[in-house]
Amino acid sequence: MGRSVPAYPSHNDRASPRPGPRVKPEGEPNYEKNRGTVKQKVFDDKAPLVITPKPSPRCPTSASRSNYKQGWFGNVAPMLNGTATPRPHTAPPRVKPDGEATAEVSKGGRMKVIVNEYAKRPATPRKPRVKPEAEETAEVSKGGRMNNLLHKYGTLPLSARAVPRIKLEAEEIAEVSKGGAMRNTIHNFGKNKRSPRPEPRVKPEAFDNAELDKGKRMEIIVNKYGRGPLSSRAVPRVKVEGESNASLDRGFRMNLLMHNPRGIPGTPRPAPRTNTSQAKENAFKGRGSMDKIFTQIAKKSFIYIPGQQSRQYMRASIG
Repeated sequence: MGRSVPAYPSHNDRASPRPGPRVKPEGEPNYEKNRGTVKQKVFDDKAPLVITPKPSPRCPTSASRSNYKQGWFGNVAPMLNGTATPRPHTAPPRVKPDGEATAEVSKGGRMKVIVNEYAKRPATPRKPRVKPEAEETAEVSKGGRMNNLLHKYGTLPLSARAVPRIKLEAEEIAEVSKGGAMRNTIHNFGKNKRSPRPEPRVKPEAFDNAELDKGKRMEIIVNKYGRGPLSSRAVPRVKVEGESNASLDRGFRMNLLMHNPRGIPGTPRPAPRTNTSQAKENAFKGRGSMDKIFTQIAKKSFIYIPGQQSRQYMRASIG
């Protein structure tokens, strides 16, 4: 066997046995005391367990005894149990006559109503203070104006305004400005007749472009793509091996995408390159196990049973 390597230089190089400590006779009690008692009382299982009695609290008076119990047991248990500490009757609260109402409210009646009787009592009657000269404005601010705008718009008589002075040549514009154009836009949109527009002036050489701009080109692309006759062009020369590509370029591919996407043949997947059994097993595991997990979960049902504390659910098999 090889020689063990020390943990650090000079490890276990001290002389054995070590010389005893030099203690004078008068310092022997302190030496024994400073050695400690952790090994004797903690690590020694055979040492007797000495329980030191707790000193009794020094509470000479009843008030100190009450403070000691309150500090030892605390106030959480009485708060949770709902037992309030009785107040001494020797010192009632000093309340002035003008503060009786505030003191009565501060006893908790208002908070009790908010917590336990919220939305059960009728609303507090409120009466706004309105000056006589502001009565008309206050009446309008109650919502009457907005109510007329939302629910009675156009049915109320017009306000007393001076009849506008309109010239004869502006009668038509004034009639439209009364709301007739907006009413047709909102309520009769798409139902009125189109306004007569003059035919666009098209030159003879631009007649074909004008016809296309009416939307016929887009209609053919969307609804008749690949179905209509081809344009008057020379038939392209296609080799035999390029016939399939030429057929796709004539619109067959776009026709399938637009009108029959399910008719597009799928690309065949390459055969898996698994030669050994381990490779086949890894390929099978690579597909995932989520279907098995869902199958197992679908066979289990959790039914809640009221009234039971130890076992709240019962598992039952469906399939």
